[in-house]
Amino acid sequence: MMRVVLYFAFSALLILVAGVSGCASLNAEKLAPMIGERIEVDGVDMHVVTAGPRDSAKPPVVLIHGASVNLRDMKIALGDELARDRFVIMLDRPGRGYSERPEDAHKLEKQAALIKGAVDALGVERPIVVGQSFGGAVALRYALDYQDEMTGLVLLAPVSHEWPGGVDWHNHAATAPALGFLFRRLIIPAYGAVAARDVVEASFAPNEAPENYYERAGVPLLFRAGDFKANATDVVNLKDEIRAQQGRYQDLKLPVVIATGTADDTVSPEIHSKTLANEIEGATLTLLPDTGHALHHAETATIIEMINAISAVAAPAN
Repeated sequence: MMRVVLYFAFSALLILVAGVSGCASLNAEKLAPMIGERIEVDGVDMHVVTAGPRDSAKPPVVLIHGASVNLRDMKIALGDELARDRFVIMLDRPGRGYSERPEDAHKLEKQAALIKGAVDALGVERPIVVGQSFGGAVALRYALDYQDEMTGLVLLAPVSHEWPGGVDWHNHAATAPALGFLFRRLIIPAYGAVAARDVVEASFAPNEAPENYYERAGVPLLFRAGDFKANATDVVNLKDEIRAQQGRYQDLKLPVVIATGTADDTVSPEIHSKTLANEIEGATLTLLPDTGHALHHAETATIIEMINAISAVAAPAN
């Protein structure tokens, strides 16, 4: 009898898990459907959005988004404006948004290689690579591995160096071998629906989030089980990945510009951007007063000026 009870209890739990998780995914994907195309790179489908004139005299730009968001974040902040006069490539990092996730995608080397493969598949040469936050760490790896095939590197509040402490508890919970399965499928969908808007506001502080950012950026995509696991796995492994590459930054010889907000309490300007600027010969650092971690939204015009400055340096002489 007890076996029967346990069987039905377990079956009911699985039905509940499937229902909650499935509804969260369906609702998120209805709000923020795929807006680009899938490009296969080494057997992995990468979700890519392109915009702007391919025949522009300005170098193309690749935009790499940070943690907890998808390509829509960079599209809203920079992509739409940059596409007025140049070709722009925006991608969901592996496992995020609508990109597939291979087994070793937590490695910055792998993420950079998949992005480079998508760029190559589009026939784009010598782009300016722009990365924000976690995307800055990926952009740094892209430059370390492919700098001879780039025009320049723009880093926005990048994670670049080992930091004291760990990461938020929910990232460890989401990657736990057994309980993580239930956490991602029961707790996260409910938590996201209740707390996400407040989390968005906090992440933009002291600046305000753009109007209707939650909907326009497709924030609910994060609360799908697979997306949340991919994001948490990236974050949990990031310190080890950074530790492995932070001794190589002096090897970068391409044009590099770095920007960070002085009020950023998510990625320390002292530990990351300021240290990085001192390690890369010729790098320029812009400190943005009263600006938080989402500087690409708060200071869009300034960031675009930085990108244009690299474009001007790269332009052939008349």
